[in-house]
Amino acid sequence: MSDAAFKIGQVVAFGRGAGDGHIRGNEFTVTRVMPLESGLRSYRVRGQDGVERAFQENQLRLGDTASQAGKNVEVWPT
Repeated sequence: MSDAAFKIGQVVAFGRGAGDGHIRGNEFTVTRVMPLESGLRSYRVRGQDGVERAFQENQLRLGDTASQAGKNVEVWPT
């Protein structure tokens, strides 16, 4: 089993692709690390708009570290 690249509470940025223009915002907070499925890791993340989404690890990168201070995150059990 491979280790997760991101941890709960980290701020991540979504790398937009074709057809992703409907997703508002660029920074999301990781709320849950999902189990590997077919060798791929997914994450539940919440944007500033309050909407929670699921992204695959290859769609995310670390967000601005300055914005990570002082964030309150609702942690869900994994």
